[in-house]
Amino acid sequence: TFIISLILVILAFFFQEKLSQFRSLGLLGIFLINFFGSATIFVPAPAILSVFAGGAVYSPLAVAIAAAIGATFGDMIGFFLGFSGHKILLKKNHAWYVMIKDLFYRFGGIIVFLFAFFPNPLFDGIGLIAGALAFSPRRFFIFLLAGRLLRNLILAYVGSAVGSF
Repeated sequence: TFIISLILVILAFFFQEKLSQFRSLGLLGIFLINFFGSATIFVPAPAILSVFAGGAVYSPLAVAIAAAIGATFGDMIGFFLGFSGHKILLKKNHAWYVMIKDLFYRFGGIIVFLFAFFPNPLFDGIGLIAGALAFSPRRFFIFLLAGRLLRNLILAYVGSAVGSF
């Protein structure tokens, strides 16, 4: 899992300019842009713009769904990177580990949802931490998808409204 995740991150980083060619693929292109944009760990990618622009051209609901699914699968790479290295990355006797783990197990779903909803460069760190803490991959996926879907619905509908002027 770690090797595959690392390869996808490296490919997405080095071929960032080529990703702009996906625009001509319609909704599939929006899915791919968001997948690779989210797969680039700690490297900002303008995938969010594809949602706004796509909302002006396609059904905002379809754009939001395609982008959210793509981004969610892309962000799962960071989660699995953290998960695959959790024994190496964390020493379980540190006070900060206990504090973060307790915080994540109490409010992990809310943390993932909020960080997924609000555009920010810190989400990659949340995915790595969630994976390293062995947070439930299913719960992570569900809260991540919900946050991305709600954000992308807003962006796509705003793009649709702006595009109709």
